[in-house]
Amino acid sequence: MRRPDGGWGSLITFLPRHAATSSPRIYDRLAVCKGPSLGTIFTLACPFTLLAHYTELDWAESCGVSRHLIRISVGLEDPDALWRRLDAALLEP
Repeated sequence: MRRPDGGWGSLITFLPRHAATSSPRIYDRLAVCKGPSLGTIFTLACPFTLLAHYTELDWAESCGVSRHLIRISVGLEDPDALWRRLDAALLEP
């Protein structure tokens, strides 16, 4: 995604409401590739804190970083298509 007056790329990290129960559902329903971003051109999602701090989740949460964060590294796909995928993942079942 490119902003009119900016550069390429976007990294979004969010914590859904009722994260303990909703984060796994949203992550599973998000129709993008899953994994850490290493500079790919396609969108990736990952459960950031679980991935980066798996053996120290209590410590991460003591620093204010929830274990239920979802991180999306936005790729070069059509933005409208990505919004539709995100909307579908966020809809209540």
